Amino acid sequence: MSQIQENADSKKLTTFRAGGSIRYFAVAESVEEIPELQKFAKEKGVPFFLLGFGSNVLVSDSGFDGLIVKLGKNFSHFKFDKERLSVKAATPLSLIARTSATLGLSGMHLLAGIPGSIGGAVTMNAGAYGQEIGQTLDSVEFLDEDGKIKTFSREECGFAYRKSSFQNSPKIILGATFKLSQGDSAELLAEQKRILAERQAKQPLEFPSAGSVFKRNGSHFPGALVEQAGFKGFTLGGAQISTKHANFIINIGNATAQQIYDLSEIAKEKVFKASGVNLEREIIFLGRF
Repeated sequence: MSQIQENADSKKLTTFRAGGSIRYFAVAESVEEIPELQKFAKEKGVPFFLLGFGSNVLVSDSGFDGLIVKLGKNFSHFKFDKERLSVKAATPLSLIARTSATLGLSGMHLLAGIPGSIGGAVTMNAGAYGQEIGQTLDSVEFLDEDGKIKTFSREECGFAYRKSSFQNSPKIILGATFKLSQGDSAELLAEQKRILAERQAKQPLEFPSAGSVFKRNGSHFPGALVEQAGFKGFTLGGAQISTKHANFIINIGNATAQQIYDLSEIAKEKVFKASGVNLEREIIFLGRF
């Protein structure tokens, strides 16, 4: 079984660079190790959580009394066969987006600026600029609650806006296949370069954050709603509603997890009071807040 580390620092594992310690942490390098780690968590009577790149997760300042597992390097691999892509769960989404564009394959090239792994992206049905990962996905291989490897077709994944059937589920994504379409490499790379430059200009990428805090609510854009509520630039300790994009909470210096959570809660309340729109957070909070 994988070596289990006690009291791991969540700041080093999440993109917010905030939060407390994790009671147990391990890196799984094989499929066989995952059920063993699940068994360990069960024997200890603590929750099990699979972490991707930590780009939408925040651990409480008081810590997470459970086992967090990351998939290791053996789960980071991909292969293109004409328009078909096979990719393992810990592979960076941005790498796939860039490589597919270079190969002249359309369908994932606009996802280049999204931080995170393929497994996390499938779980959240990540998307940007009109592209969602569920649009080109063909199948997902996963480990079910009984430790058996199974496959879902796209139709079985329950994709909706920033949702899939893998959320709040014991299923663990191991890999996925995608069907892309032929395009012009120069055009795809130019479009990708344009959207990456747009992200750089409009988003506070120079600060630790978890990307978008709130999900879009129908035709309502969260950043605009937060700004209209007069909350853009509001600061609480080391956490700030970005002055660049109001749907980002950034760590401007030693922010606590509680400050980040409280700021998101206040923004949510302000927006509801100003517009009647009830925003839903994209961030997963682990521990007590």
